[in-house]
Amino acid sequence: MTKGRHTIKRQRLFYLDLIRAVALLAILIIHFNATVTGYFTLPHKLFGSVLPFGIYLGDFGSSLFFMVSGAALALTVPPKQSVMTFYKKRAKAIYPLFWLAWLLCFSVRFVTKPGYYAGAKTATLLLTFLGLDNFAVAAGWVGMDFACVGEWFLGSILFLYLLFPFLRRGLDRKSWLTWIVALGICLPIHLARWDAQLVAIHLLEFLFGMQFLKLQNSGKGTLAVLAAVGTVLCTPIDSKVTCALFSTVVFIVLAAGARFLDRLWPRIICARLAKLSYPVFLVHHVLIQRLVEKFDLVSLSRRDTAFLFGIYLLAVWAAAEILLWIYHRLQKEYAALCPQ
Repeated sequence: MTKGRHTIKRQRLFYLDLIRAVALLAILIIHFNATVTGYFTLPHKLFGSVLPFGIYLGDFGSSLFFMVSGAALALTVPPKQSVMTFYKKRAKAIYPLFWLAWLLCFSVRFVTKPGYYAGAKTATLLLTFLGLDNFAVAAGWVGMDFACVGEWFLGSILFLYLLFPFLRRGLDRKSWLTWIVALGICLPIHLARWDAQLVAIHLLEFLFGMQFLKLQNSGKGTLAVLAAVGTVLCTPIDSKVTCALFSTVVFIVLAAGARFLDRLWPRIICARLAKLSYPVFLVHHVLIQRLVEKFDLVSLSRRDTAFLFGIYLLAVWAAAEILLWIYHRLQKEYAALCPQ
């Protein structure tokens, strides 16, 4: 029995790492593509930005991240953990690395681009401190602030973290009622754009990730079929709802197919990518923006675009590894100076 439990846990962790790796690749590609095409004003030279059913690749990657985040938390957070303990652990996992990445990138940009932040109001430093800076810009709260690392995604996931303990309690007690309430609240908010489409639809994706671990295989298959039909039906209605349904199908397919890739090297590679996903998420966008500064994007050839993409991947990997190394080094120094 013990061996069986360990096997199940390993498979779950592997498919979550695999899905996270797919999501990470989608985000890396879309931000590279956006940058080298002048935010889609120039022809694509290496990658497309739209998947079947008109789904934006960036939305697809983000949807998978929200789903895998919900599943990972449902798997790893102890059922009896207090709400405050959960919040403290999430803050510890998110903020120190974010602040370190922000400090390094802000310092470089402030010195190399004098006046870049001249239009930013000092009060918006609070948004940066809370990790809500890019989210605030995307939501239209501010037009210019001190944002330089991360994406709107971070602000959205922070809101979902606040709700996680209550969503989990609802799923444990009456999952069907939790879904009815969530759908009844989130869909109107999303369709009315009251949240600038940054939270409500992603709460449903996050909730699906949490629910997925409890679904039986037959239930997963039925859900995949329903989501596939819904994808087709919702395509002319709302692109983000379509993306959520499409991503649900992909999530289920990847989870089911992960057993065919569950070997030593795929496990090692996906586990490392999963560990690096957060630092990569923090630094990748600012890196590609710096890499293309000296290029004439209009005359950039397909061959040179491919070279640039390879360099971009190496630079992002190196920066993420270095950021983690600095972070762990500072942790050790802090522990030595302030032993508990």
